[in-house]
Amino acid sequence: MKKVTFVLIILSIFGFLFASFQKFDTAQKIAINFLNHKMQNLTVSDKYEIVTSKQTIAYVFNLEPNGFVIVSANNEIYPIIAYSFTNQLEQNNYDENLIFQMLERDISLKEDFYQSNHKQALENKKKWDDILQNKWLERDFQQWPSAGSTTTDGWVETKWGQSGVFNQFCPIDNSGQRSVVGCVATAMAMIVDFHKYIGTISFSDYDDYYCGNSYPYIHIDNDHEERDFPSFPELNVYLDTLRNHYNNDIPLTGQDKGALSFACGISIQMNYDSEGSGAWTSNVADALLNKFDFYSAEWIDNYGNYFYEQLSNEMISMRPAEITIYTAGYNDGHAIICDGYNTDNYYHLNYGWGTSNNTCWYLLPEGMPYNYSIVSGAVINIEAGDIPINVQGDIDLVGASPIGTYITLEGEYNYECYVSASNGSFEIPSVLEGNYLATAILDRIYYQSQEVYLDEYNHFIQFNLNNFDAVTGTVNAPITPENCMINLYQNNEIIYSGISNSQGNYSIPDVLPGNYVATASLSGNYFQTKNVTITSENQTIDFDLEEYVGNISLSYSNDAIGIWTLIPDYSLSCGIRFTPDELIDFNNDIFSKVRFKSPINSDEGELFGQIWEENTLISEKQITNFNKGEWVEIVLDCFIPISLNKDYYVGYKVHSLNGDFAYYDAGPRVSGKGAYIRANYWVELGTNLDFNFCIEAIAASQNYGTISGSVQIDEDNENVEEVSVRTNYYKTRPNSNGNYQLDLKAGTYNLNAYLNGYGSDTISGIIVNNGETVQNQNFNMITATPEDIVLPAITTLIGNYPNPFNPTTTISFSLSNEQNKQNEQTKLEIYNLKGQKVKTFSNLQINKSTNQQIIWD
Repeated sequence: MKKVTFVLIILSIFGFLFASFQKFDTAQKIAINFLNHKMQNLTVSDKYEIVTSKQTIAYVFNLEPNGFVIVSANNEIYPIIAYSFTNQLEQNNYDENLIFQMLERDISLKEDFYQSNHKQALENKKKWDDILQNKWLERDFQQWPSAGSTTTDGWVETKWGQSGVFNQFCPIDNSGQRSVVGCVATAMAMIVDFHKYIGTISFSDYDDYYCGNSYPYIHIDNDHEERDFPSFPELNVYLDTLRNHYNNDIPLTGQDKGALSFACGISIQMNYDSEGSGAWTSNVADALLNKFDFYSAEWIDNYGNYFYEQLSNEMISMRPAEITIYTAGYNDGHAIICDGYNTDNYYHLNYGWGTSNNTCWYLLPEGMPYNYSIVSGAVINIEAGDIPINVQGDIDLVGASPIGTYITLEGEYNYECYVSASNGSFEIPSVLEGNYLATAILDRIYYQSQEVYLDEYNHFIQFNLNNFDAVTGTVNAPITPENCMINLYQNNEIIYSGISNSQGNYSIPDVLPGNYVATASLSGNYFQTKNVTITSENQTIDFDLEEYVGNISLSYSNDAIGIWTLIPDYSLSCGIRFTPDELIDFNNDIFSKVRFKSPINSDEGELFGQIWEENTLISEKQITNFNKGEWVEIVLDCFIPISLNKDYYVGYKVHSLNGDFAYYDAGPRVSGKGAYIRANYWVELGTNLDFNFCIEAIAASQNYGTISGSVQIDEDNENVEEVSVRTNYYKTRPNSNGNYQLDLKAGTYNLNAYLNGYGSDTISGIIVNNGETVQNQNFNMITATPEDIVLPAITTLIGNYPNPFNPTTTISFSLSNEQNKQNEQTKLEIYNLKGQKVKTFSNLQINKSTNQQIIWD
């Protein structure tokens, strides 16, 4: 038994060591967990495999709206190989895509290495397990440059190429084609452009040389006429213009870029050819020093960990490097730019093959022997032009350790660091001269922000952190203040929130200093808003709520006669639009509630009441208990003061499992207002759907009047709660006893009572004053004659649900008023996709209403 147990253990160990191919689903979970960890609000838009002649080596997940993640297909290799949040990686041109070729060579070398280095392979497998279980090592993360501070995520923000304007001055080769710039010269030119400095560079006969891959060879610069490139005197003039543009901050022209690309090429004696120009990257250092008058530059070989220690320090010091990598393929040497580093040990790479190519964060093979690395060496310590300064500073605070304080500088570039010294000292190695907003924050409690100017004479920042533990206050109201919602806004966005207790006291922790709009919202009708400034001396906000007694219901619909359907298991927002035309009298009023007829039951999806200010969601609240066909009223947590010059969309977001989305009335549509939907942006329903959504916005007001009365239906009052009592866009409904109350603005109104299938009733000339109630405005409604029934203005055929492949399907349609009068009988024909008639419903009995349905089984 012991032998068997021993054998099983050995087999288990070796089974764990063997590499395991990872499937798409596993890789996608790795990618999604990685995005969540990075707090990136991105979704996977498409995915594909990177396949070599042997096998799948990696998976690419492109992200929406931008970015990609590359995940290894081998769990012996670290799962996340490369990523970007600035560009996607398209699945095309494998032979020309440097990232694909780099991946193939890199993964092949890593597989060879980990097969004989089991300890490192086990560490990578554990990392796979940790990420799949969302286990992440919590620590201070830093990135150079700061995340999101540049357009590419690296120090170099240009993406130059080897053709187009860039090779316009390169010589014509023996094939009659213009030579390309060459990757070594392209990367070099981008770094020179980053420093915006070319010294006193000029070329003479001492710089002549021969190049080319076949006879007759190209003589630089003697063959300038025959090969159509600038002579050295001509090139020197172009370089003088380039120098002037750098000195005066003038944007570069295409001619400037072409001249610099050619100058970099001949300075390293580029071997020009239209199929690919080549040079040694190690020559770049000498050219920068001797031709471009750079202050420093040196080539280093990759001989282990010290190489990456130097490379990471270069990135921290704001010095992009030019590195040589080896890839799969016949032409396997390439020069690219390394221009960023983060504490996850990823390096930012700029491939320099034009705007269509990619930059990304790549996990270089740090810690692996030279013969297993795709990186052979780099030109580092490249310095010229405006030299960054070394910024130092100190943190002073009482009652806490300064360790962990986060320092940021926001200016032309952004910089960051964490305080690690117990005495509060800190250092940011390389900062360009200029104005910055300097901020220090510790645990969201201690904080200071100040404007500073940094140069070689002023490069010390003193922070005296104040305690911002919490904003506190008391809410006073005519009713119990319990559950009053407190919100602090900046730029129309809720930054902080809190809720008061039964005594009205509240506390909102970690509120940073600044200017805010503070609101207190309670029970739909109690509210206050004020502008406040939070400082170290002022961290208290008290509220005295006023009652907004009036509940003015705004809507464009009459009673519901049908439900609008779409596809099942789908989410979108349904709303109605209010413009300054409708809101002109609502100064100092607030949106506090949303009311609508629920299109689904609680077990058929989700509902969220919403208010949007144009395309910004400004208030949302979910409800949990609702029944299809019942009116739902949502008291929002955040009341919205009505602006008289804004458009609002009021309604709800629904996730419908059965495809029912909104109740609608008989129409006609109030154009541009009565029916909108939103998936990614607001869109009005098509004119063929000539109805209004049954949605109401409730504005709480202190300036209003009231009309009250009763509604009596001739047969009985069974449907009285569905009656619409309205004038203009003001609307209410009676209670079960038929009594109604309509709050509205002062004015003279004609009031209507309407219910589909009954004759409408009107009371004219009602004068309403603020603060007054006009009583006994009573309606008597009788069953409508056929001529009184309101039918749609047009004939509509609505998509069937569920689809015809189910055992039964319901087809909905409506007939225009004119057609309904002319046709006592109706025929419905069904055709397949080939135009063949498959079913006819003849002699349909059409009722005198707007919406018709038949069931096809």
